[in-house]
Amino acid sequence: MPHLMLEHSGNIRESVDEAGLFRELHAALSEVGGFRVQDFKSRVVRLNAYIGDGTYEQAFVNLDIRTFAGKTADTKRLISQEALRVLGRHFRRTMTETSCDISVQITELNRESYSRTRSEDLAPQVPVLQESTTP
Repeated sequence: MPHLMLEHSGNIRESVDEAGLFRELHAALSEVGGFRVQDFKSRVVRLNAYIGDGTYEQAFVNLDIRTFAGKTADTKRLISQEALRVLGRHFRRTMTETSCDISVQITELNRESYSRTRSEDLAPQVPVLQESTTP
């Protein structure tokens, strides 16, 4: 936790350095939001079907940050503003060459309904195969 889901229209001008962008987002959001960098789960989705006003010059970038409930309104505002600052730097060309909106949304997850498993949870259950010594 948290999950970062970045969606953008297929007409952005930048060639996105996804690893660099997320490295910067993880560091910045850890600083203001109290997250551990190793806990982020981040992904990018490029969308080639988008409407807007139907012209090619209409672009968007949206970051959905999903985290457990409990952050104060001030902390959520800081997280959102910091993410917007980082995204603005990474998508500057798109912002100047198109009609582009960059948005950040924080979605709170309910701990009672959130489930997960980790590979280390399953490791003791997975049988270790012995290599055959027969020629």
